[in-house]
Amino acid sequence: MKRIIITALFLGSVLPALAQEKPKLYTIASPFERYTHYLATARYMGAVPMGSFKDNYIDKSSFRNFSLSIEWILRNSPISVGGEIGSTYFEKRLPRAVYQGEDGTISAVQTRTISQYPIELFANYRFLPSNAMVQPYVQISGGASILDYTVYYGSLASQDQKVRFKYGVGAGSRFLFKRDGTFGLDVRVKYDGTAYKYDYIDKGISSVNGSIGLFYRWW
Repeated sequence: MKRIIITALFLGSVLPALAQEKPKLYTIASPFERYTHYLATARYMGAVPMGSFKDNYIDKSSFRNFSLSIEWILRNSPISVGGEIGSTYFEKRLPRAVYQGEDGTISAVQTRTISQYPIELFANYRFLPSNAMVQPYVQISGGASILDYTVYYGSLASQDQKVRFKYGVGAGSRFLFKRDGTFGLDVRVKYDGTAYKYDYIDKGISSVNGSIGLFYRWW
């Protein structure tokens, strides 16, 4: 009986110590934390015109906007850099009216349009680690926009095509579908401005867009 008691006391003191020293099964950090990796995002955007662009030319929201970006997530840094290309389009149709043109007076339905094909570089600052399930960020961007300004008077058109400087500031968040996963959701709100002056547009093109995107990351 004495031996049983001594054995029980010995096991009671040794087993908890062994349990505490047992190595953890998952101690290696995710590859997305250990290595520089890459991220591609496809976005669909809704945009609202702002400022004098809204007051003087088009005041209707647009839902014909898309973009694709590639991003380089730096290791051990909250900063990432990348490039984004896209397509945005605004349109407004006015009731039939009389207009004075170079060839005389015409009565027509006026349709105002502006198309942009931006090419931008951007930098993001993340507030949480690159493998967090939720990753809020802020963004600054700059680049060039290929512009097509066209006003239709019935079947006639007045057109101007230019390449102009474009800039933007935004904030958003990424949501991983699963920890250490490669797919997730990106939600962003961004202000865009383009330096352009022609005809009805006298102080540039400005808008605020909200986007939802799907991203894929790899290393």
